[in-house]
Amino acid sequence: MNDHLKIIVEALVREGFPSLAGENAPSGRPLDFKITPYSLNTKLSFKFDNLDHFVVFLKSHDDSDIEEKIAALQATLIQLDLDAKEFFWVNFFEKGMEEEM
Repeated sequence: MNDHLKIIVEALVREGFPSLAGENAPSGRPLDFKITPYSLNTKLSFKFDNLDHFVVFLKSHDDSDIEEKIAALQATLIQLDLDAKEFFWVNFFEKGMEEEM
């Protein structure tokens, strides 16, 4: 894992999402995210270089159907008028807290 992704994982673990730390970590709070063209200026807003960069992060922490997630992410980027080859921000938060984002 590259340093940028390691920093993201460490920040998420510090904020109570320890399941990202590996198989033996406690489960912690359920994690969700929102993609935006800008940072929401929170501790858990991170810039990704492009969709491929974010997919590397997802693959390293999520064993569910990645192809389905990639299709959904591509659709989200299109809705936001963002290019999958350009940077975007991913704002992580506790699942169920969408209204606060």
